[in-house]
Amino acid sequence: MTILFAVLAGIVSFIIGGLWYGLIFRQAWLKAVGLSPSQIEAAGNGQKEMLATALIEIVTACLTIVFLNALTINPISSAAIIGLLSVLSALKNYLFERRPINLILINESYKWICFLVAGIFASLI
Repeated sequence: MTILFAVLAGIVSFIIGGLWYGLIFRQAWLKAVGLSPSQIEAAGNGQKEMLATALIEIVTACLTIVFLNALTINPISSAAIIGLLSVLSALKNYLFERRPINLILINESYKWICFLVAGIFASLI
């Protein structure tokens, strides 16, 4: 059951990512990374990147859920804390790279939401 829920959490995170970067924040993200839609299209269809991203989301969800289930505190609260730690850890890179605040907010809020998704699925086990 744990593996099934972990795979489902990874798939849900991947779908959220598609909506996040492909629909909700597409224009803001493109502007923040300095790309145009034509540059993205010229780079190819992105199938390899999407497959790799889906696998990474599934592995991340699996590891997170296994870790959360080993703890004795609420999985959703734990996931929120782990996500926050991950976000804070990434911030130092953004600061040194002098990335725009919009990029940080888009990328890191998505990351935090993915950890929450894993926490939600972990709480169902």
